[in-house]
Amino acid sequence: MSTLRMKHAAPVVGMSTHIRTLIQVGLPLALSQLSEMAMGVTDTVLLGSLGVDAVAIGGISNNFFFTTMISFQAVLGGVGVLLSHSRGGVEHGHEGGHDRRSIISAGVVLSLLAFVPCLILLLCSGRIFGLMGEPVMVIGQGGQFINVLLYALLPNLVFLGLCRVALPSLGAESLLLWTMPAMALCNGVLNAALIHGWFGLPAYGLFGSAHATMLTGWAMSFVLLLLCLLRPGLRELLKPVRVHWPLIRELLVLGLPMMITAAAELLLFQITTLNAGRLGTRSLAAHQVALNTVSLFFMVCLAIGQAANVRVAYWRGAKRQDEACRASSGALLLVLAWTVLTGLVLMLRPDRIASLYYTDTPSDVGTFGMTVLLLKIAGIFQIVDGVQAVCNGALRGCGDTFVPMMISIISYGVVGIGLGYWLAFHRGYGVEGLWIGLAAGLGVTAFALGARLYLLLYRRAGRGP
Repeated sequence: MSTLRMKHAAPVVGMSTHIRTLIQVGLPLALSQLSEMAMGVTDTVLLGSLGVDAVAIGGISNNFFFTTMISFQAVLGGVGVLLSHSRGGVEHGHEGGHDRRSIISAGVVLSLLAFVPCLILLLCSGRIFGLMGEPVMVIGQGGQFINVLLYALLPNLVFLGLCRVALPSLGAESLLLWTMPAMALCNGVLNAALIHGWFGLPAYGLFGSAHATMLTGWAMSFVLLLLCLLRPGLRELLKPVRVHWPLIRELLVLGLPMMITAAAELLLFQITTLNAGRLGTRSLAAHQVALNTVSLFFMVCLAIGQAANVRVAYWRGAKRQDEACRASSGALLLVLAWTVLTGLVLMLRPDRIASLYYTDTPSDVGTFGMTVLLLKIAGIFQIVDGVQAVCNGALRGCGDTFVPMMISIISYGVVGIGLGYWLAFHRGYGVEGLWIGLAAGLGVTAFALGARLYLLLYRRAGRGP
């Protein structure tokens, strides 16, 4: 590098600054995701007072509604990438590309386009439950439960979904810090009130939970909208402008692979759960305990991956490939620190974790032992799952979504499901084989995405990680 170039080079941002910024962006996202999980747990606990049937119907209905909605929400991921890229360019004197108002307006249009097929699919929930062989009670009451939730699909998919990708990209992630935990609290109070008829409200029983979730979605949407309007910078960006098809097409090119990737990952776990059920109730119970534990820890990994997405796109918009590399490396360091710590806990003290679920001494010692074994496998699973989440997020920040989609489909389908099925049903490993398949599938994904990230980001910057 010449002396003249060094003289005019922008100052290097320290790794500690990158990590601090990643935590600042990721913490509200982690709390948002944990709050959503807390809502599901609260619903299940409160429905438990109505009996096993209510838990089963509410559980399968909520799961189908939210997994379907989250899959369609993923198509909005391109909005966050373009907003971060544009913000980086504006703040570092490289203005160009799309105006942020145009991106947000296009995001609204795209979310409305996603709303239509999502609504149609959810309207068919009763028929889908029938094809899955669910009992008549689940088909009838589960369909009614989802029909109530459908009244909240518009604010959840369109507004809250857009806020989750747009606010961190605009540097306004702090708005999510308190509103999402408040959403979980509001949902819990409303659930109890509408299930049991507290505070003079009608007692709707099972369907009170659905009404509470629906009302919470609308309430939080209005609160977030009000908070956005109170910020002059955000209020200006929310003013609608004319949307042009090339921008919608660009968002679709970025977002559709993200949606397919999200659906592939959800299917990986759904199919594995169904296979665990085929092995019997003991295997299914052990699987559910291990999966719930790993899902809780993974929310932090997912938030770090989303933060990596935001910061890599930001620095690429600023034309600072070197800083994009440092942001990616910082995210990898963070996720490795978290997953190694939680992985050690899972591998060294799985019995303690299992005992949190089996509050009484289990009558079936085999189920407890199987759970302990799966939690040990989850310790390794946790590390590779965190790495793939960050690599995927960083690649999305680079605008690369199609190749990661293909990697995920192949590794999840062939290795994750295929190897797990073969080990479980043909080699006699049972549910342990399913989890070895999960860990192997995520390991292959992490390695392939890591190699792709190196070639696309680090190698082009002229250095390794």
